[in-house]
Amino acid sequence: EGVLPPSEQVPGERARLYRPGQRLKVYILEVHRGKGPQVVASRTHRNLLHRLFDLEVPEIRSGAVEIKGIAREPGIRSKVAVVARQEGIDPVGACVGLRGIRIQNIINELNGEKIDVVQWHSDPRVYIANALSPAQVVRAEVNEMEKGAVVIVPDRQLSLAIGKEGQNARLAAKLTGWRIDIKSVTAAEGEKP
Repeated sequence: EGVLPPSEQVPGERARLYRPGQRLKVYILEVHRGKGPQVVASRTHRNLLHRLFDLEVPEIRSGAVEIKGIAREPGIRSKVAVVARQEGIDPVGACVGLRGIRIQNIINELNGEKIDVVQWHSDPRVYIANALSPAQVVRAEVNEMEKGAVVIVPDRQLSLAIGKEGQNARLAAKLTGWRIDIKSVTAAEGEKP
C-alpha cells in the first residue's frame, strides 16, 4: 500500500493528478513493515528530481555528467547544478537535450515546474554567478569566513536576478550554500567611498 502524505504532495497537483488509474512517478521515502508493507512516497523531495534526471539523461546514468546540487520549491521552480566528468561533454546541453526534449520530459512529469540547469564550478564566484541565471552577473565578491557573497548585476537585470518574490536569489542561495546579497551597478558605485 502506498501513502502520499499531504506534506509530500505538491500544492495544486491533487485536483489534477491524483486519480485512480493515473500513472504518477514518486520518490520512495521509507517502507514500514506491519500487517502488510506500507510505502511512504513523496512528490516534493529533491531526490525525485535527481531520479528523473537519471531516467531521462543517459550521460547522468553513465556517470559522464554529475549532479552536484539541487534546490527545489516543489511545483514552482528548481535549480540543478551539473558538471561534466568526461572531457568534451557540455553538461547543461546534455541535460537539456536536443531542442530541449530531455528537460521538457522532466518538466511535464513535474506538471510544469520550471527547471534551471546551471554549470557547477569549483570557484564559488563563478558558481554563484551561474546559479543566478538567467540574470547576467557583472562580478561576485565572496567572503569565505562568513560564507557570504555580494553580487553586482546590471541595473536592468536586478529584478531578474532577485526573481519574483525573491525566488531566484533564494534558490541560488540554497543551491550554492552561500548567503547572497544582490546589488545593481549603480547601488554598488554609490556605496564606494
